[in-house]
Amino acid sequence: MPHVYTPHSYPPSYYDDHMSLKPPLLLWLVVVYLSRAIVLPAIMGIGAFAGVNSDAIGLFRQFCSAETLLPSLLACIILLALFRRAPNASKPVCWIWAHGRTLLALSAGLDLAISLILPIRQREIDPQVLLSLCGAGIDAFLLAYILVARRVCDAFADFPLPLERPARSR
Repeated sequence: MPHVYTPHSYPPSYYDDHMSLKPPLLLWLVVVYLSRAIVLPAIMGIGAFAGVNSDAIGLFRQFCSAETLLPSLLACIILLALFRRAPNASKPVCWIWAHGRTLLALSAGLDLAISLILPIRQREIDPQVLLSLCGAGIDAFLLAYILVARRVCDAFADFPLPLERPARSR
């Protein structure tokens, strides 16, 4: 029998001010990790402007590539919905949140497939292949977490109810 989310089935600290289930910290980390091809260049730009060491910025560059733009775009859409998740959210944000688990799983699955392409193409093991295999392992773990974790499922099933607007006086 599939799990059905029952509101208020978690301790009170798991809910926000709108009595909606808070997304767990690991879910935030998953979304940020999967959106790295878009988020990291933005961070690098801010870092370069702020005077961060160029070696540190070079380290960030190896974690993003043009191939990961599509999975990152999907994850960035979820990141936007995470920040806009409020009772007065627009209909597109509500739709994104309602489908967020599926979009995030698609992002992780695409990222996993991309991570496996290099090891399949190359017949020998080098540091780049090992890095790609480590990324694939992380993606596989994240995909399993997105699909299996009950709290992730419940967080995407819960959205703050719209606030009632006071009646206009004449």
